[in-house]
Amino acid sequence: MTTGDDATGPAPEQGQNQDHGRARPGSAGPVASRRRQGGVEVLVLAGELDLDSVQEIAPALDDALAAQPGGLVVDLSQVAFADSSALNLLLRTHTRTSLHLGGPLSPFVERLFEVTGISGVLNLHPTVEDAVRAAGQRGG
Repeated sequence: MTTGDDATGPAPEQGQNQDHGRARPGSAGPVASRRRQGGVEVLVLAGELDLDSVQEIAPALDDALAAQPGGLVVDLSQVAFADSSALNLLLRTHTRTSLHLGGPLSPFVERLFEVTGISGVLNLHPTVEDAVRAAGQRGG
């Protein structure tokens, strides 16, 4: 039996993206797709980043780090919600590589980063393009 979500969801992107998450854009779960941009690995996340979804995206982060261990850009511009498990995953990733986060961030995610002080720890950039440039200048 096909549900409305299966029949009406947007088509997956074509090109170099590799889908790792189970959810699609517009759903409550993460979308983890990967691409190369400006010589840098970019992991695109979307939806809600909570305990369940973080467990789904961790392997995608590992794959991206294996492809480019010197640095990584995570696109958070489509993330509507994040909790402490998402912050923990980002901090753990930051200890393994030069992590750059690109926005624009949703008001909720931006406020979470400000309140927790993570904005002073991680490399936050207003756009994904800025994050890619900064990661590329650092050699990865």
